[in-house]
Amino acid sequence: MPTLRETLPKEFFPEHAGTQAHKLDYLEVVAEHFGQGMEPWPGPQKHVYCWWELEQGYAVGWNENPNRGWSFPVIRIKLKTA
Repeated sequence: MPTLRETLPKEFFPEHAGTQAHKLDYLEVVAEHFGQGMEPWPGPQKHVYCWWELEQGYAVGWNENPNRGWSFPVIRIKLKTA
């Protein structure tokens, strides 16, 4: 599986260096959510249309807030077991 660093858009770097999402960019992505019919973002942000589940129970969203610009919120989630 790719890491978050390999999956994030190139625009993420270096603008978001030092953020919590950047600190977790070495973790592997276990699921991606984007496009029609995607599973909704489980965090409180309302403008996340693409997000990734990471190993160790983290999720990183790509929040495209029209008033504040991009952010990449991180939340803890319960990973689905196979």
